[in-house]
Amino acid sequence: MHKLPKAASKDTVLPRRSRFPIVASLFYPDDAAEVAARLHAYGLEMGKGGRAKAIIAPHGSWDISGMIAAGAFITAAGRTEGPDRVERVLMLGPIHGETEKGIFLSESDYFSTPLGNLAVDHLYSANLAALSPFFVVDDIPHLKEHSLEVLLPLVKYCFPRALIIPILLGGLGPEYISILADTLGKVFGPLMNNTLCIVSCNLSVNPDPSLARIQAEEALKLLLNKDPWQFGTALSRKKVSSCGGALAASLLESGLVKDLEATTCAAPSNGPMLSARGEENTIVYYGAISYQ
Repeated sequence: MHKLPKAASKDTVLPRRSRFPIVASLFYPDDAAEVAARLHAYGLEMGKGGRAKAIIAPHGSWDISGMIAAGAFITAAGRTEGPDRVERVLMLGPIHGETEKGIFLSESDYFSTPLGNLAVDHLYSANLAALSPFFVVDDIPHLKEHSLEVLLPLVKYCFPRALIIPILLGGLGPEYISILADTLGKVFGPLMNNTLCIVSCNLSVNPDPSLARIQAEEALKLLLNKDPWQFGTALSRKKVSSCGGALAASLLESGLVKDLEATTCAAPSNGPMLSARGEENTIVYYGAISYQ
């Protein structure tokens, strides 16, 4: 006769669940020393920088857009001490492909990076889920998506003790944008003094080089203007083609950056934008914006 397993006691420590990298060594180094050296070369120094409350940063390969992403983080990297120190990082990223529709929170306890783990803030994840049935706690989209992953080492480098609230969005429907915006405003509006909001977004993706540039310039202008209606309308009418644009629209509509000054984070010698050839013969424009 087989013995039944013993029931777990109240003191039993359940195993922790981690989300492991899927594009380390492809989009960015998988070695801790190399990651730290690369970020230092990009100009990042722990504890030194601005005090931005929100940033928009690209999710391309570090070889292409790493310096631009680092430029965004530099504008917030000074918030390691003081009354506005970063205690939690709200991370919003798009899902590539059409298979997943919805707003996805993570079941994982940690997101792993070459520099160490980042703990997930399940308290505020639960607060979000409690406010809308559109939020789904499901790790499957997180396990196969890179849009947040490429920025995680920068979070760990700049704010090693911060908790993260990772959110992925699949679908561009206006109902997703508005519900996400409303929920973010309710939950994080009172918490922005100790919260950093990061939107993972590439300015434009288009097979036509000239149209890709026009759309990137339009997206950059509208994101700097901070008008949620204008940006949302441009997104729905395909006047902008930002990968992550729905999340940027939610940030603007949430009111979290309404009273903040928006500036571009230019990479040295590149100006506010940089283009590169992407997948399926597309042209991708990368840029970064800081709200402080």
